[in-house]
Amino acid sequence: MLASLVLAAALPAKAAPLAGLHYLIGTWNCTYRAGAARMAYDATYVYDRDGHTLRQIDSWAAGGGEELLAYDAQRGSWTVVVLDYQGAATILRATGSDPNHIAYRSVYPDASIAETFDRFSATEYTLHATVRSGGKTITSVDTCLRGAR
Repeated sequence: MLASLVLAAALPAKAAPLAGLHYLIGTWNCTYRAGAARMAYDATYVYDRDGHTLRQIDSWAAGGGEELLAYDAQRGSWTVVVLDYQGAATILRATGSDPNHIAYRSVYPDASIAETFDRFSATEYTLHATVRSGGKTITSVDTCLRGAR
């Protein structure tokens, strides 16, 4: 038994999934596309709450928004709280621990949003979203690059 305790203590601790998103820290240049609509925006990431939350601040010509991202290791799930520039709030959740692929569903105020985050490299990620609103379904893709638009 003592040997198993010593071996367990010697194994490296597995990094928390939120730590796997450390490469996001800083500013990204993003482009939102939905049909013919296109909008450029900047996304800036910082750690908050002693490193237990990732804060994203978006800004574009007509406004901006803010998101808080956290990982609950006990439940094995991600939670994102989105506060938009008009004062609305949305909460999305996802299961799993892979910080390179996170498939969210909105849980508040309704279940009308599905969004998937995919990391392609240390300098590129995408967000694929489907939103149901007013009887219509809108699909969009955000492509974010570090350093260039």
